[in-house]
Amino acid sequence: MNWFYLTKKPYKTLIILRIMFLVLLTIFFLFTAIYFLFFSSGNLVDWQLKLYLKLGILKIENHREDAIQPNSLDVHLGDHYAIQLNDGSFEEIITDEFILKPGDFVLATTQEYFYFGSTTHGVLQGKSSWARVGLYVESAGLFDSGFEGVAVIELTNQGKAPLRLINGQPIAQMIFQKNLPVLKSYKCKGHYNGQRNAKQTWMKNVVEKTRQKIVVDFEKANSI
Repeated sequence: MNWFYLTKKPYKTLIILRIMFLVLLTIFFLFTAIYFLFFSSGNLVDWQLKLYLKLGILKIENHREDAIQPNSLDVHLGDHYAIQLNDGSFEEIITDEFILKPGDFVLATTQEYFYFGSTTHGVLQGKSSWARVGLYVESAGLFDSGFEGVAVIELTNQGKAPLRLINGQPIAQMIFQKNLPVLKSYKCKGHYNGQRNAKQTWMKNVVEKTRQKIVVDFEKANSI
């Protein structure tokens, strides 16, 4: 009997098994890549951020390509400020340059306008270079899934020298986190959704009580 005839069928079976193995391996790596790219939790690194922006999964107006860092995106100062006065109220100004005196508190805006989908959220943090000269960026900077708007930054000068804030300066960094799709996005209940300026707190009663206390203290001081 011909030896080739005996070995022909097992040889074909082996090729088929190898092809099936390669196909399954390719499918496995493909699904693994899709999972880590779009469904796993964790923060977006530089190449993921670029990919998300290119695919339109994440949309940011006025962002700069060179602002993408290994684990975050540098955000830049806008020109709209809300300055807190001694009576607790705020005065809004538009300026390209602002001097923040020691101990002063101000609301500022970013040039970037963010659109967060249902599977991403952001965390805003200060930059080390600013922290080393005494600028404190308020860390209450969680941007929920569904948020849309500029980032309002709460700035306090904790140093001993005035700080010069200029329109377009890198002021903080946004860290983008992946999450599972939310049931109710920020669009449904957010107080600050769609903000384009230094919007102040919705808790107006807090400021009103502060004003009343200052008026009472002032009247007491004058009556003595």
